[in-house]
Amino acid sequence: MKPLSTKLKGIPRSNIRKLFDLLSSKQDAISLGIGQPDFGAPREVIDGTIAALEAGKGSVYAPTMGVPRLRELVAQKLERENNIVADPNANVLIAPGGSGTISLAFSALFNPGDELLMFSPNFVSYFHVARIFDATVVEAPRRADFGPDVDAIASLITPHTKAILINSPNNPTGYTYSKDELEAVSSLCVDNDLYLISDEVYEKYLYDGRQHVSPASLDGMADRTITINAFSKTFSVTGMRVGFLSANESITALMENFLQFTSAGTNHPCQYGAISGLEYLLENPSFLDEHVATYAARRDTCHARLNEMGLTCPKPGGAFYIMPDVSATGMNGDEFSSKLVDGHGVAVVPGSTFGQYSGNLVRISYALREDLLDEALNRIETFLGH
Repeated sequence: MKPLSTKLKGIPRSNIRKLFDLLSSKQDAISLGIGQPDFGAPREVIDGTIAALEAGKGSVYAPTMGVPRLRELVAQKLERENNIVADPNANVLIAPGGSGTISLAFSALFNPGDELLMFSPNFVSYFHVARIFDATVVEAPRRADFGPDVDAIASLITPHTKAILINSPNNPTGYTYSKDELEAVSSLCVDNDLYLISDEVYEKYLYDGRQHVSPASLDGMADRTITINAFSKTFSVTGMRVGFLSANESITALMENFLQFTSAGTNHPCQYGAISGLEYLLENPSFLDEHVATYAARRDTCHARLNEMGLTCPKPGGAFYIMPDVSATGMNGDEFSSKLVDGHGVAVVPGSTFGQYSGNLVRISYALREDLLDEALNRIETFLGH
């Protein structure tokens, strides 16, 4: 038979999925690899989705760009919380989850031979979705604290460079950009006529008084930034698959073209759940404060205990991930992860999943109950022989 897609055959199976398979065969296993909040969805989101199903919204297609009311609310949210002025009819598009926003942004930007620059380690999907859209990922190493090395990424800009991608707060490191760092990256984009893809899905998970800044709000960045986000983390609805993007009208039109001939839009009834949730959020902006405080406490626990074990790691400023260095054990991240899950039933994600500069690291998610988190950390300590 004739060969199948070389693009897809060249993409390895996710290390995260491999860990899930290993865990499924073990009793009393604990996953520190899952990237989803562990609190329940707001009642408003659930009720809004049920009401939409009962009204028959699951029987008809949604508008390709998204339900108009949801786009209006997203535009209000962007202006109020992110200082981004967006026309809901021209600059906002609803997508099938946060992963869908990545595909849509890449579909509109890249041509064969284009290069995408990003700091590494970084979220696994960026690497492989870029391959699907014929873009070449060029990695710049992060600083020791996981911050952006702007000089390093500047040195990698070539005539083929099309865009820079940032994710703040970051998955997998938890690093959160300062305004000065965002302005430095934005200046590179302006000076070199580059686009910026800004993944802001963890914007609500910030610690120690940090404030989120959207690059599209900075001088000269409105037209050259694609802001991508989702309701998955904010409302703990990763299974609903509702994301959103904001970009200039030319980019949004191309993303609409891609969307209408692939998924033909986004889950219709779940968009109404997002409407109810966003209306609630705009009226109750502090509704996540208790959850964020809980995650900050878990972060502190993980950071202190891992460093006490000799697994050194910077303290994250946001999201719900921490990335310790395991090289002191004599193992790299892949070996550490494999032996830990096999011998002690605890899953962590090897750093090699997230790029070429994190082979000695592992990613830990602390988005799980405190008793399970403590037990997992105890098992890691036992694994290390402490």
